[in-house]
Amino acid sequence: MPHMSGVDHPEVDEMLSEVAHQLFAANLDLQTVLGVFSRQQGAGRDRVHAVIDRLDDTIAAIHHAGARLQISLADQAALNQARGVLAARRDISVAEASNLITGHAARHELDVSAVARAVLAGDHL
Repeated sequence: MPHMSGVDHPEVDEMLSEVAHQLFAANLDLQTVLGVFSRQQGAGRDRVHAVIDRLDDTIAAIHHAGARLQISLADQAALNQARGVLAARRDISVAEASNLITGHAARHELDVSAVARAVLAGDHL
């Protein structure tokens, strides 16, 4: 099955799926409310405000998912570059470089992306 994002990152597909689900649900609510609102102005107003709040939440979720996606892809790119840099620096395989990065992160309770950025900045493990 093709990925929604066009890239092989399950977390990206999960975020996009959640955003699509929220938008679809908000759209259905909006259609319902507009129908109710046209028939019953008093009771419909409260529902309109509730749907507007839900749409605001959905928009915030989209912004958050977009930011997480950018961070996730940037972290992955930095990690891939760091693996190559470390492999070249130490004349080891990329798999060994990956193990060094993840091992260093685990031993020092650091995020792998922080270690990758440090390697790219010239730090030695």
